[in-house]
Amino acid sequence: MPESSTSQSSRDRSATDLPSVFARYQSAVGNALRTELDGRSLPIYDTLRYYMGWAESNGTQIHGPEGKRLRPTLCLLACEAVGGNPEDALPVAVAIELVHNFSLIHDDIEDGDRTRHHRPTLWVIWGEPTAIVAGNNLLAVGDIATQRLQEAGAQTAVAVGHILTERYLSMMEGQYLDISYEGRTDVTVDDYLAMIERKTGALIEGSLELGALVGAGGSGEVVDGLRAVGDDFGRIFQIRDDVLGIWGGPALGKPIGADITRKKNSLPVVHVLEQAHGAERSELQRIYSEDEISPANVERVLDVMDGIGTQRWCQEQAEARWVRARERLNSLKLSADASRELLELGEFLLVREA
Repeated sequence: MPESSTSQSSRDRSATDLPSVFARYQSAVGNALRTELDGRSLPIYDTLRYYMGWAESNGTQIHGPEGKRLRPTLCLLACEAVGGNPEDALPVAVAIELVHNFSLIHDDIEDGDRTRHHRPTLWVIWGEPTAIVAGNNLLAVGDIATQRLQEAGAQTAVAVGHILTERYLSMMEGQYLDISYEGRTDVTVDDYLAMIERKTGALIEGSLELGALVGAGGSGEVVDGLRAVGDDFGRIFQIRDDVLGIWGGPALGKPIGADITRKKNSLPVVHVLEQAHGAERSELQRIYSEDEISPANVERVLDVMDGIGTQRWCQEQAEARWVRARERLNSLKLSADASRELLELGEFLLVREA
């Protein structure tokens, strides 16, 4: 498949434009997600309906922000790419999205984030204890969703359950590592990349792997190949997220350097701390040892990053993984349409602005 048919067309689009494949599954995924919480009447589930964007905090039903649904989209597209019926993989796609949102609920608590999608986070409204329980409930509902894999066969259903559990365990391990790195200035780039492979990459990798597994009716070369592509996509997604967290600014409604102000150990910060030497390194360590980073010191960190070429280096790391992902996709025996859409989706992850 020629590169120009995908990369050039997607570069010509605005980086804020979602690839059309996102819209194809939105309705089915949204309805299936709601079904998983239907009939669950304890007030704890009202907090989850709020978090998922279906209700206000007082219970009034709305059509609120629901996010891109990247992971279920990848799952269903992978199923279709190997010749399967995406409806068969819908329970897995739903489970993955529920697990992802469980992680976000806990992540908001751990990071002290007070807003998500321009709304107060769950813990801000109902408190940390309720938010922790709500997140745990959502994880359990995700596990239950995988039990609806009636069309996949018992052996595939068992494999899906095992792999999904392994992937979200890896995600939790990554979250632990992320927390353990907070406040440290000795974290290496290799440390950081190994952490995001778990925290972010595991579930994105699992999305493609599990969709392909259901679509193909079992493991095989194409399932392994799509799992590897998922690993690349996860790395690309998180690196781009880290770049946007510092230089995204207006597109995200945040000031330039927002993640520096938050003292977040993202890839650009880890890179500049690793590459700076002498007086600059000492200055950065002093800045990051303070309780708060002043606007003047944010500017100083940005200046050092600019001198070292941190933003360019980060984007080069993402682009290198994109080259590898593209080569893998072009080598796999997938339907032409699905291959094109996966290529478009991968390039979107590389250049997205939000």
